Amino acid sequence: MDSTPDKNWRTVRFDVLERIDRMPSLSAVIHEFLELSMRDMFSATDFEKVIAKDQALVARLLKVANSGLYGRSRSIASIAEAVVLVGLENLKRIVFAVTTEGLTRRKLVHYDYHDQGGFWLHSMGVALAARTFAEAARSNAIRPEEAFVGGLLHDVGKLVIDEFLEADAVGKVTKRQEIAAIGLDHAELAEYILNQWNLPEPVTRAVRHHHSGLDDPANFEGGLILGLAEKVCDVWGFGRHLAVDLSTDVPLEPFADVLARLGIGAGRWDQLVWDIRQHLSGCEELYRLDA
Repeated sequence: MDSTPDKNWRTVRFDVLERIDRMPSLSAVIHEFLELSMRDMFSATDFEKVIAKDQALVARLLKVANSGLYGRSRSIASIAEAVVLVGLENLKRIVFAVTTEGLTRRKLVHYDYHDQGGFWLHSMGVALAARTFAEAARSNAIRPEEAFVGGLLHDVGKLVIDEFLEADAVGKVTKRQEIAAIGLDHAELAEYILNQWNLPEPVTRAVRHHHSGLDDPANFEGGLILGLAEKVCDVWGFGRHLAVDLSTDVPLEPFADVLARLGIGAGRWDQLVWDIRQHLSGCEELYRLDA
């Protein structure tokens, strides 16, 4: 993929680039975890070696392992024990969530997230749903871990654009308003930022196209997965409303064409929605334990 930003980038002001430069950088742990996950052979020990490089991450992992979420007869004091207790799949999700906290914990002024961590919850919800759909999809154009990272960072462009929007741009900010503010919409800007961070091409491409839909020939399964994940989370207002009712029905019909493109049988829909509900119902407790 050509990572050169499109022609609209020429209209972006210098102070936007300064804001990007001041954003917290991604931990190298994300890159290493993604690389390990793509190997045919890996072990829990491989992940332990990466975690050991980041003491803040070690502390958070041990706190999760010693929380009330897991039954245990004694305190967990080592990375190895924590990995066994938490499990490799939960471990990867915790690591990705913790290492992006510096970005996703921000409060946005103009966008429609609730002010008690709404942006973080929305990002986590889309990440968890995207991973579920990526696991079910026929194509391996984007791996589940890449889909999870893409979900966490799909709206990262809003962190910059929020500072440049007009005062009356509040709530459901439109693409037109974003472009009027900086010359790019949040998906285009996110692609630029993620390319600067050297994230894998499936992640950057999925983020760039998460609003493109089936009609855009440039879109691919990764973008459709992120877009589908966000729409399902928005049915419940996850991260947008303080009180969320996950029992609200999510009908198949609006998403049938996307499911067909992804090779996911319509008969799997109810189970996938159920799985996503389970992930979302526990995500705040599991991934947001204060250090």
